[in-house]
Amino acid sequence: MILICICKTKPSRTSFQVTQTTRENKTNENIIMANSSAITPITSISMAEESKPFGDEEMSADTPPPMPSRGKIEHAASLGNKDTKLINRSKCVVYLVLFLSAAIVSVSTFFFMEEEDARWYTDEFEERSEEVLKGVEASLLHSVESSGNMGGSWTLQTTNQEENHATHGANVTYTNFAVLGSALANSGIAQMMAVSPIVTAANQTQWEAYAVENQRWILSDLLLLTNAFGYNIGSLNPGEIPEHIYGYDGGEDTTAATAEIHLPIWQMYPTPQNASRSPIMFDLLSIDWFANLWNETIYTRSPVISTIQDLDFLVDYADYEREQQVSSPKFVLVEPIAGGYDEVTGGIVAAATTVVSWADYFSVVLEDQPSGIIVGIHHNCTKSNGLTYSFKKTKDSVVYLGENINLASFNVALTKSYNLFGEDAPGPSFLKDDSCGFILTVHATNEFIEQWQRDDSYFSALSVVGIFGFTALVFFTYDYYVQRRNRTVTNTAARSTAIVSSLFPKNVAAQMMEEAKQPSTANRGNRTSAMSDAVQQLVGTSSSTPQPNASALKASKKAAPIADLFEQTTIMFADIAGFTKWSSTHEPSHVFTLLETIFNAFDKIADKRRVFKVETVGDCYVAVCGLPDPCPDHAVVMARFAWECMRAMRKLKNKLEKKLGPDTRELDMRFGLHSGPVTGGVIRGERPRFQLFGDSMNKTSRIESSGQKGKVHISEEMANILKASGKEHWISKREDVVNLKGLGEVPTYWLSLQNERHSATGSVTSHTSDSSEASSDDELALMKNQINDWKNPSDLTSWHSKFLAKLLVRVVQARHATRGSQIEVDEEGLQVAEKSALFGHADLSECIQFASTTSRDDLDSQSASNKLDKATMEQLKDFVQQISDAYNPHPFHNVQHASHVVTSLKKLLESTQENPLDPLTEFALVLSAFVHDVDHPGVSNEQLIAENDALAKIYKSSPAERNSLDVFWNIFCQESFLELRRTVYQTTDELEHFRQVMVQSILATDIVDKSLQQDRIKRWENCLKEGTNATSNQRKTCMVEQLTQICDISHTTQHWGLYQKWNRKLYDEMSAAFQNGRGRKNPSEFWYKGEQAFYNDIVIPVATLLSQQQAFHKAGRGMLQNAEENLQEWRDSGKEVLSSL
Repeated sequence: MILICICKTKPSRTSFQVTQTTRENKTNENIIMANSSAITPITSISMAEESKPFGDEEMSADTPPPMPSRGKIEHAASLGNKDTKLINRSKCVVYLVLFLSAAIVSVSTFFFMEEEDARWYTDEFEERSEEVLKGVEASLLHSVESSGNMGGSWTLQTTNQEENHATHGANVTYTNFAVLGSALANSGIAQMMAVSPIVTAANQTQWEAYAVENQRWILSDLLLLTNAFGYNIGSLNPGEIPEHIYGYDGGEDTTAATAEIHLPIWQMYPTPQNASRSPIMFDLLSIDWFANLWNETIYTRSPVISTIQDLDFLVDYADYEREQQVSSPKFVLVEPIAGGYDEVTGGIVAAATTVVSWADYFSVVLEDQPSGIIVGIHHNCTKSNGLTYSFKKTKDSVVYLGENINLASFNVALTKSYNLFGEDAPGPSFLKDDSCGFILTVHATNEFIEQWQRDDSYFSALSVVGIFGFTALVFFTYDYYVQRRNRTVTNTAARSTAIVSSLFPKNVAAQMMEEAKQPSTANRGNRTSAMSDAVQQLVGTSSSTPQPNASALKASKKAAPIADLFEQTTIMFADIAGFTKWSSTHEPSHVFTLLETIFNAFDKIADKRRVFKVETVGDCYVAVCGLPDPCPDHAVVMARFAWECMRAMRKLKNKLEKKLGPDTRELDMRFGLHSGPVTGGVIRGERPRFQLFGDSMNKTSRIESSGQKGKVHISEEMANILKASGKEHWISKREDVVNLKGLGEVPTYWLSLQNERHSATGSVTSHTSDSSEASSDDELALMKNQINDWKNPSDLTSWHSKFLAKLLVRVVQARHATRGSQIEVDEEGLQVAEKSALFGHADLSECIQFASTTSRDDLDSQSASNKLDKATMEQLKDFVQQISDAYNPHPFHNVQHASHVVTSLKKLLESTQENPLDPLTEFALVLSAFVHDVDHPGVSNEQLIAENDALAKIYKSSPAERNSLDVFWNIFCQESFLELRRTVYQTTDELEHFRQVMVQSILATDIVDKSLQQDRIKRWENCLKEGTNATSNQRKTCMVEQLTQICDISHTTQHWGLYQKWNRKLYDEMSAAFQNGRGRKNPSEFWYKGEQAFYNDIVIPVATLLSQQQAFHKAGRGMLQNAEENLQEWRDSGKEVLSSL
């Protein structure tokens, strides 16, 4: 295949000559040009184009010949023609602006008027609600006042009758009680008012005889009502009252049992026509709720209001007074009556009982209110029945709707709720009881709102449209006459314009006129800053695919060249080995299918890795890291990018084999990487191009061409940067010396992030087991790994994969147990949530939101499968391997230590049958233990901050831990792990919970920050205190942090020999850092006292708090005991141990 590239005998930074070369001579390229106007990769160039060098294309209809000599008329016509187009476009813009303005203003006016309308009827509703509230409060105050007046009158009557001393004020009969009751009942809107004397067991017989003897008050009151008030009572034969006090027992009236005190109804209004069926002589204390009410009255010595009760039996005995609403909700107001005789009741001798109907209240209160208002009344205390009673104002009356009505059926639009007799309302203190007061709710239905709507929104909006329409008409008329005046000039210039148009393309003529009218205004003194702004504007700062900005290029056509030198970059050339031979035997559609599939996959990886894709030339993919945005770890990022690209290539070619033929499997990538300075700039023109050139590009191309199939070949310069970054284990020196054209013999290196997983030819070693459930031999595998210190990579990957799979199966089972097997996944919502999820930059939270837990026995009995599907299991293995590869080979902060943390956590979780954590939390907890030190820099956070390291610049606190969070999330969010992610979480709530546990757990491993750790321990202690108000979520959050932290330092709570092994590893790591100038003190100077302080300040407090967790009490006690023994051992022999380190 013939390709176009740029070459020159001697590379230069300022000028290049374009020539023709073949694909095999691609190593001689000195400049690689990126077409910034192309969105899709350049995958092929036609043979017709390949046969011509750049700048020597043959003439076409759009390519003007050299401009011939023309007169000034033709030139002016060209200018006039362009001005006409600009005027026409301007008019279109004006019409468009008018149209959009009319639309925007009219819509805004409509919604503004709608809001004003809503504000109007809302204000009216609030005003009406306040009136209802005040009316109800006033009515209730009248009832209280009336009850108090009755009590006062009775007290006066009792005091005046000296004979009541013997009966403690019980033997009292109020003369003309109907007059008093009628006046008070009408004033207090009461349906029934009664007086009940206190009758003790000692004087019960005497009082019963007194009542029978004095029952003539009934006939006297009936006569009074007939003669004085004109009531049509009918028969004046009231009959006889019961001879004895009777009560209420199990639904039947019975003779009152012997009791110390009775409260029988004596005198009442309305006066009963039939004394035998009236409640006279009925003992109110035989009703449980009334007895409780009376006890409260005795205790407070003040009036008491009951909750809403069924009081029909007290008010349905008389029908001559007025039409009764016996079915409406009622309450009782009890007023104590003082007489001064009884020491037991504190001088209270009787009770004034008032029965009030809410229907009567609302009939008065809502009389002057508009229709469409619904009011509801209920209590806010536990002793009420929990029902809300509702009334509606119609045009003619107030209707009782019933209990707990469905407000939706009444088209309720607005609602206001009030506490009757709030803090600022007038009234007695007993009405302001916050523990059990009345709640008044006022609703406005659509019927109410329609009375106050003005409906002028549409008229206002149409008026605005009319104004803009008239403006447009005026402008159109004016433009018509201007056009007619200019038409003569336009026709005169038409012939000249036709001549010019036949010689030059429109865009060329327009460009020439633009250059003539706008001289260059470039400022040569600002070349560097202009270049940076223009490059970032042209190629973008967050995408691997450059996007053009033609307007910026036109505006800067005569400005200074846009170019700059990027000193810290790493370039990658990736070539498909065997592509030329393969493409010659396949049809073009197959060639493009292969290239698009592979390069699109590379593009996605580049986006995740912050790598900038320069271009594709044929089967060669060119990328760079370090521009346009600087990247301190450009070599590390590019190394990981190249490795992921190679892995993606191998997966994709296997998938494409069925479609493109078996020989597709033989293809593989050949990578070349080099770190060095590179010059970048924009070549402006009709198709702007962003170009990279310089010696680094030349050397990278030759590094790639001298590499081998299936390997990543890197230069010595990049190898040195990787060594300095602690990635020396990634590279191995190439045994044979490479002779690069123009550079001579140079040493090079091979890059391998997981050598143990690949053979010499680069084939992936297959896993021997597909099971997602840890088998019964897993404990033996765990012991083997622990004995071998997790040094066998394949065993490490296998064990972690199986253990995580076992936990993940529980997550699936729990999800099926709570939501069933038919679960709809909102893929679009999850992708948006994943992109916006914060891990490394997340804030610490004091409370994680947990789901309800499911027991392990219940999970084992679920119908969901106890194995993961094959695709998810393979992704889990691949993910575990990538995390393992991302760990640095430090003595302590390495994948072996992470495995030790996981096994410690596994034992803790399996040590209790009372684990309160749900399966998703358990999985996230174990996963965080495995990834918590991934890509750890090998030095403390304090040292990173002191060095002003790149991580310290990115993260304000806990840079090492937050970097591990971001590294984990970047790997986990790869497209190849989609099924794995959807198995872990299927809703945004599950994703958020998973994120919270991961962030909270990993950040909890930052124990060196003293202030952070002290605050954390204080929070833990507060959660574990007896009587604390900590919520269940807060307690579980503390448990998650404690488990992660204690397992991270679990070697300090295990036997002395194991502690010494890991202690030595940590000492070696810190010593190496100090020797490399990355430590303030030599560890030997503070290690002995430092370990004691670590035990006293961190280990023992954390172990103590864990032992206070009920679920982990036993395990926590064991860890605490080991920690205390190790501390004592260190005190005794720590100096000798230190001398041997």
